[in-house]
Amino acid sequence: MPPITDFLSCTDPLDDFDSLSYHQIQHAKTYVTGLAAASSKTVTGIAREVLPAGSDRALNKFITEYDWDEDQLNHERLEELQNHGETRWSKDGYIVIDDSVLQRTGKELPGAGSFYDHSEGEPVWGQDLVYAFYTDHKTSYPLAFRQYEKADDDEEDVEATKYELAQEIITELEEEIGVPAVTYLFDSWFAHGSELIKHVESYRKDWIGPLRSNRQVTFDGEEKRVDAFAESIDTEEREIDDEVYNIWTKTLPVSKLGEVRLVITEKEVDEDEENPIKYFATNKVDAPSAHIIRSYSQRWRIETFFEDSKEDLGLGGCEVRDSDGASRHWHLQMLTYSLLRLGSPSSVSERLVSKASSLRAQLEHGLKETIYNMFSWVREQPDRDLDGLMEDIDHLFLHSEGSEGCI
Repeated sequence: MPPITDFLSCTDPLDDFDSLSYHQIQHAKTYVTGLAAASSKTVTGIAREVLPAGSDRALNKFITEYDWDEDQLNHERLEELQNHGETRWSKDGYIVIDDSVLQRTGKELPGAGSFYDHSEGEPVWGQDLVYAFYTDHKTSYPLAFRQYEKADDDEEDVEATKYELAQEIITELEEEIGVPAVTYLFDSWFAHGSELIKHVESYRKDWIGPLRSNRQVTFDGEEKRVDAFAESIDTEEREIDDEVYNIWTKTLPVSKLGEVRLVITEKEVDEDEENPIKYFATNKVDAPSAHIIRSYSQRWRIETFFEDSKEDLGLGGCEVRDSDGASRHWHLQMLTYSLLRLGSPSSVSERLVSKASSLRAQLEHGLKETIYNMFSWVREQPDRDLDGLMEDIDHLFLHSEGSEGCI
């Protein structure tokens, strides 16, 4: 049969997940197939395009009613990733903490509200998820998430802030999951949370994050804004990975953070390109500035994850109005992303795909190669009738009970 591993990585590892029963595993395989391949990522859309009968009743019950633990599923997903060299984490990797707003229109969706979207530069209606994301030189994938919800004005209990949710995730990563990566990367919003920084340091971990321009620094006994301070110093020209930077660095006090390493850097670009000065802070006080700049460049991969997941893998496509069901959808979306990351490159074309910055390119390439392989296989079956060929092709995407291999 023509291989489809370029399009959707083998889902056999799901068969060993203790969090799911046999029938739940079949539903999970159907769901992740739909998230990867269906044009509509809703329960109805997945059922229509993946299930032979097109019924969404059982799939909807799997998401909203069946008894299974999505947190255990997530831990098993991460354990499975450690069984493969290409996705195994290490202490030299990085954990990125960031959030993303999923723009929606439904008023009854769980946790929906008005949130400031940095990509849009204005408040939008949607759902806000705080993520932890692992990345290193060879792989990247989500670790865990929490949904941020604004409390109603009449509620007595104050909702958990995004800083507190990030602390919850970090506690889970350090005490339950045991991610060995020693460096956390924040954007300027999360780097502003001093309690969050202290929480990371309580686990003897490092962190790097940019400072907002109004952050106060103290130098030679004088306190001033970091942007004003940057105007009073002389930078040194340095070349890092074939790029030219103007850099100044020193360990000094920064408001709310104490003694940290400050790196002020501006990359030389063409006159028509915008490149604002960046102010990096880190507790890695002995690290070279080139290491800090290279390390922080790893943060962009979570942006690629958000873009790929929203456009191609149904991150923002869940229409379930039940909060537990929505959480399960997002956990299965992380599973889909991880399955697509599995599989060692075995051909020149696959190696080229593995270097693609976007999962969209990987999916498009895989689909083209799948179609090519399918036509080639059909040409090699001149004596088979059409119904028999279509039945075999159908089994490529969804197994019947007791069969083996990928869905």
